[in-house]
Amino acid sequence: MTIDLAKKTVLVIDDFQNMRATLRQMLLSIGVQEVDSALKAEEALERMRAKRYDIVLCDYNLGSGMDGQQLFEAARAEGIIGHGTIFIMVTAENSSEMVMGALEALPDAYLTKPFTKDLLRARLARALPRKAPLQKVDDALRKGDTAGAVAHLDRLLAGNPANTPELLRLKAELALNSGDTATAAAACRQALDARPAAWALTLLGRIAARDGQPAEAEKLFREAIALTPAYMAAHDGLAAVLEAGGDAQAACDLLVAAVERSAKSLPRQLALGRLAQALKKTDVAERAWRRAIALARQMEKDHPAYHAALAATLALKGDNRDAQAALKKLAQEFRSHPETPWWTVVAKLNMLGTAPTADRTALMQELDALAQAGPPPRDAAAQLAPVLRALGENERATRLA
Repeated sequence: MTIDLAKKTVLVIDDFQNMRATLRQMLLSIGVQEVDSALKAEEALERMRAKRYDIVLCDYNLGSGMDGQQLFEAARAEGIIGHGTIFIMVTAENSSEMVMGALEALPDAYLTKPFTKDLLRARLARALPRKAPLQKVDDALRKGDTAGAVAHLDRLLAGNPANTPELLRLKAELALNSGDTATAAAACRQALDARPAAWALTLLGRIAARDGQPAEAEKLFREAIALTPAYMAAHDGLAAVLEAGGDAQAACDLLVAAVERSAKSLPRQLALGRLAQALKKTDVAERAWRRAIALARQMEKDHPAYHAALAATLALKGDNRDAQAALKKLAQEFRSHPETPWWTVVAKLNMLGTAPTADRTALMQELDALAQAGPPPRDAAAQLAPVLRALGENERATRLA
């Protein structure tokens, strides 16, 4: 297939200068005229915020900081990479962690080093016909016009294109995110009429859970997992339904298996840490919090709440020295974060029952002083209320809720 790349803008992301130069030369040789490059994820994000790219070639391993998968997820979450952008991951490895991350992130293609310019051209020739029509979807979304984006997808779908399942999935996700569950469900069912699809079953499960139908949601999530065991969103959805239904142990066990299969999801590690801590499964909780902190640091999303949870888990485990060290680290690394005083108090309150030398009176005075200065952050307040009630501090719990 002949493709015209002359007017396509391309961003190359690789931490090795020689590879950036090689990819640039390949792109120029197949007709691309405008090629920018970035060394690290942070630089790439800045470039994507300033300019819209048609094609992104990104190495998976970018050294310290975010890797290629995390960069892709961050750019997509921020809305600086559109549905019409071709994102190709370049990698020299095929570890299970990378493969599972790929299944979750869903880039448009993978290229394993070394590769030729002919293979690169072939990948682009395959992706361009699918992605180019989605530029109008991106244009509508940039204007905040989700209905217009869905309407354009309907026009594309009317032509019965080869990528109908991909278009239906995008339509369902956009509709669900905008609250139009009827349109989302219809798109999922249309896809399922053609062939079973884990993504469609999972979205229907989310809709059922949202509509207060937990049994139906559980059934759909389990069907999705049976169909595609590696589709991790179904595991996450099922765990949430099980927890909401009061079966925290089953939810925790499911997430333990899920993170062993695919460990690079920050929300999944956080959910497991919270559940395991509540169930007093301290070894599981500690491992989850540590993994969550490592991932959050990579993605520049670290937060004092994660360190407070780790400190509380260590104290619950009986590792008071490590718990105090984690608390000290929290204070040092987040000294300028506005929520640090609150999360420090949350951690100390959680540690009261395991640290016999803790001064309860002083801690309550510290809490009262914070409350006088202003209300706690919402997430901190949600954790303060139950721990205060467990300590018999019902009046303070009510006041801070």
